Amino acid sequence: MPVAMRSFSMSWAVAVASLVVSLVACESPMSRSSDDQGEAELREAIEGAIARQQAAPLADDATPALQPATQMPSDVFESLSQRIPELDGLGPQGVQGGVGLDLGPDISGSSDPEVQLNLHSAIASAVRNNLGVQGARIEQAVAETDVVRAEAAFDAVLVANSGYQSNNIPPPPLDLGGIDNAFTQENNQTSLSTGIQKRMISGGTLSASLDMNYTRQATTSIYDPANYWTNAVNLNLAQPLLRGFGSDVNEAQIRLARNRDRAALVNLRQSLLNVVQQTEVQYWTVLQSRQQVVAAAWLLKVGIEVRDILKKRMNFDATVADYALAVAIVETRRANLIRAWLSSRDASDRLKLLMNDPGMSVGSDALVVPIDQLVQEPIRYSVREAVVTAVEQNPAIALALLRIDDSAISMVVADNGRLPQLDLQAGVTLTGQDTLGTGTGSFDGAFSDIADANFVSWLAQFAFSQPIGNRAAEAEYRRARLQRSAAVIGYQSAIENAVFAVKTSLRGVTTSFELIEQSRASRLAAAESLRALTVLEQTLAALTPEFLQTKFQAQDRLAAAYVAHVDAMVNYSTAMARLYNAMGTGLTMNRIDLQVVEGAP
Repeated sequence: MPVAMRSFSMSWAVAVASLVVSLVACESPMSRSSDDQGEAELREAIEGAIARQQAAPLADDATPALQPATQMPSDVFESLSQRIPELDGLGPQGVQGGVGLDLGPDISGSSDPEVQLNLHSAIASAVRNNLGVQGARIEQAVAETDVVRAEAAFDAVLVANSGYQSNNIPPPPLDLGGIDNAFTQENNQTSLSTGIQKRMISGGTLSASLDMNYTRQATTSIYDPANYWTNAVNLNLAQPLLRGFGSDVNEAQIRLARNRDRAALVNLRQSLLNVVQQTEVQYWTVLQSRQQVVAAAWLLKVGIEVRDILKKRMNFDATVADYALAVAIVETRRANLIRAWLSSRDASDRLKLLMNDPGMSVGSDALVVPIDQLVQEPIRYSVREAVVTAVEQNPAIALALLRIDDSAISMVVADNGRLPQLDLQAGVTLTGQDTLGTGTGSFDGAFSDIADANFVSWLAQFAFSQPIGNRAAEAEYRRARLQRSAAVIGYQSAIENAVFAVKTSLRGVTTSFELIEQSRASRLAAAESLRALTVLEQTLAALTPEFLQTKFQAQDRLAAAYVAHVDAMVNYSTAMARLYNAMGTGLTMNRIDLQVVEGAP
């Protein structure tokens, strides 16, 4: 008999192990052909969204046709070719704003030290220290821990418990013919149980445990019961067979956590791209604001000269009204200079805010002086390749793809949730008890029974449930399908927005480059007008107030043309920064390599 029982128990154990192995890497048992059709429709929608924007990549052996940004020719350069060096010397001077530029008194009342800074250093500092980027790095690290937490759901769990119980049971009411009932029983039980539980990717839970119990008995009866050990080895399996079955359902949280980790990395890349663009734009904005100070200071200087001339001529041919108008113009220019000081200081502080450099904080009085030259070389581009690059590298499109994958995972889980609940519970228990009869119990004797499989208990049962109508599960599945459709629409929208951003940025680049030459022609023409007035002033026997008013206007036109020329060059540089951001190549263009170091477990 023991041999037969041992053979039966081993066969059962082999059967349970085989079932466990078969469930480890299985998928949902009732996958629908409509899911395959839905995946085909999804791929078709994604490919269609790319094709509509003409964003399919070229063949490997094909070379994209590049075209350069162009500038319209102007007759001004030809007509003034002999005097261009002279005209460049008129009006505001100092392409870079210069070191030592007077920005007036600051709120601290002390002199402001100037820090010369190139664009590469500004971007490097922002990438290292910007608080927004630091927050994105932390979010990415948090997402990594979510992946570990999701994967830990399948880790084995060690369980153990121990206890002591004392029982004092009163005797039953028995009529023993005048003899006292002496069957009062008292026993004390000491127990210890330990084991391992393991959740499987099939959805089931496998557990193995060892129970050890020692019972010490004492009675007031005429017999003396023995103390004894009772040990048991338990193997149990709980496995859903329909709803909740399969790795595609039970590993869904891991896949979602990994997608969140990828999304956090994409968000970190997007934060870096934005910071690089904002820093470059703000760097050139600092230069631009300093040029406005140069222009405003020049206007004030030459305006004071005209005002002083009118003051001297008040007793000759200038009226009080003419002089008062000149004073008003000068004071307006002085106010504009003060506003330019404010704008330049604010621009410098905004750049320091983006950089967050410990050696040049926002609270410091240091003024940033850009020393890089404005780019004036024409860019060569291909609209098609720019769009293809944006589709491949734009972070918004990558996030949209991750949302599609999230919705597909949720739809698989919701589809499985429509199935009936059918669970299998199986288990084997090998029990042993000491048989030595020594009165104290034998620990080894109890395990001998287990080794010989003298006492075997087993359980196999099924549990079934299904809501009538199953409306909640069906609604959840419809919701998941709608969310996936919304994710596909979001992907299409992301592509269209990326294409729009690329095209508008390219237009900004080409238009700004064209305006560089046009604004320079305008500045030369304005300088020629002022030069002609200066020559006329030297030949006139008398300077009329009308002539001096004309000179005021010529000065304003030249200063405005100078600022417009600087603006065109700044806009060209900032438009290229926006283009690289829209294409998702801003980090590559600035030689920034994003490396994510996984945190310690």
